[in-house]
Amino acid sequence: MISVCMATYNGGKFIREQLESILSQLPTDAEVVVADDGSTDDTLLVVESLKEPRVRVLPAEKHLGVIYNFERALLASKGEFIFLADQDDIWLPGKVEKVLAALNDGDLVVHDAWMLRPSDTQGSPWVRSGKLSDIRPYRKGLFANWWKNCYTGNCMAFRRLVLYKALPFPKNLPMHDQWLGLVAEKFFRVSYVTEPLIEYRQHSGNATHIGRSPAGVFQKTKWRFDLARAIFLSV
Repeated sequence: MISVCMATYNGGKFIREQLESILSQLPTDAEVVVADDGSTDDTLLVVESLKEPRVRVLPAEKHLGVIYNFERALLASKGEFIFLADQDDIWLPGKVEKVLAALNDGDLVVHDAWMLRPSDTQGSPWVRSGKLSDIRPYRKGLFANWWKNCYTGNCMAFRRLVLYKALPFPKNLPMHDQWLGLVAEKFFRVSYVTEPLIEYRQHSGNATHIGRSPAGVFQKTKWRFDLARAIFLSV
């Protein structure tokens, strides 16, 4: 069984296109777990309007932030194969099939993405502006990804056994995808797919801004210390 875990917050503008791109690739016994973090726009109305039995919504209990809202979705998932999805991207045709094939050779798969930005010209409102790997190339290794994360959640899928090791999330994580990547690097097999399998939409509301970080030196040092302690204590 496949579970797609999505954390939503005020994503009504793009979520229909994203869910349609996901659902078109899923079998009838799959699930999409949508954990909402207290959206005040029409996000949940858009999801409900799809009338899709494979979509299961977890209404907000309190505002958790993207990291621990994703944890809530993961805790509620039931599938053997778990995909992470953002609310505003587009899954390209064949993503699910290609990732499942890659999971034959690994326990966690990460793949490339097309970066999608607003167009400066008339015509299509969004255009591809290069690949994620041009900005954040995949690097194998526990130390390399502790020092500088190359894992991007919307490009990741993994077997449930990875989740058993990664949950519960430690406190003070910089981002959930880095933690999952570090757990996989330490305990499991990681496969990388060079083909871009999603269009990764870049806009002012992104929770993660690729290529830059507003965190200062002190904050980054603290994150690395907390991650090192958490991965050292994991067994």
